[in-house]
Amino acid sequence: MPKKGLHYQIQFDYNPTRGLFSATIPALGGLTVTGETFAEVEAEIKAAALQYLEKLHLDNEPLPLDERDLKEGLYIRIPRE
Repeated sequence: MPKKGLHYQIQFDYNPTRGLFSATIPALGGLTVTGETFAEVEAEIKAAALQYLEKLHLDNEPLPLDERDLKEGLYIRIPRE
């Protein structure tokens, strides 16, 4: 049986003036990371999202709703047991 997951929209941006990429997940409190490469930002936003959701879980806070069917865009899948 496949594991269930939560899906959250990621917004990527590039600032040519600063030469930096950024990624934001609005549903996770506007969680944002920046970096010099797209790959770096993609990896960091996934790690930051996992940490954010783990903290919510440990604090017995509700997890944000899965957005997969709510909005069009790029999504990160967070494994959930």
